[in-house]
Amino acid sequence: MSHINKPMKDGKPLEIERKYLIAPPDEKTMDIIRTCHGYDCSRIEQMYITGENGEGGRIRRRDYKDECRFYYTLKQEINGLSRFETEYEITREEYERLSLTMLGGTHPIKKYRHCFEFDDQLFELDIYDFDESFATLEIELESEDQQVRLPGFINVIEDVTGDKRYRNFALAHL
Repeated sequence: MSHINKPMKDGKPLEIERKYLIAPPDEKTMDIIRTCHGYDCSRIEQMYITGENGEGGRIRRRDYKDECRFYYTLKQEINGLSRFETEYEITREEYERLSLTMLGGTHPIKKYRHCFEFDDQLFELDIYDFDESFATLEIELESEDQQVRLPGFINVIEDVTGDKRYRNFALAHL
């Protein structure tokens, strides 16, 4: 599956993202999503860590159909819509070692991520293990003023871009 090349600002990779709170999709909606172009599903476990030298970050395990990959990510907020993002692929051993430094008061977030293309846009729909009352839909953009065309088959409750209550970091504290 192809992902958008990250835009750059000041020589750093930039994540520009919109996030929507959505009603959990029913089976009919999931059937529609599974037939969309570019559909892929993975299982994600991620946690926030204190990191080495006091530098925090996020580690993520992502299980695909026939492979498992591990990542270490650092984000620096610019505004509610954009962040500098640096991501490294790490080994299973590094992931396991870093998981021992999970930030106090947090828990691992476990979710299924359903990626699909709609109207030439790549969406990521997350369904969380710890709460079945909501799900989220995200889209990475090439610019802050890019228009988003939401899929009509998804029940969007509200745009929560910039709402810290729906960031994964906040969800790790629930």
